[in-house]
Amino acid sequence: MSDWFTLATDMQREIIRAQKAHLDAAQKLLDAGEQVNDLQQAGQKAAEANLKYWKQWAKLWGMK
Repeated sequence: MSDWFTLATDMQREIIRAQKAHLDAAQKLLDAGEQVNDLQQAGQKAAEANLKYWKQWAKLWGMK
């Protein structure tokens, strides 16, 4: 059987391990959020390019 000090230090190690796991998970979410933001920006640029293309196409055929 362990003494109270050993139990307390083991508990502190587990708390630190759990906090590190929490921080690692939060970092993964932040990284994923950055990737989603990049994807949204690329989608916005593609939509703007598509609109420009259709305007040029319509202009070619005499439409305004």
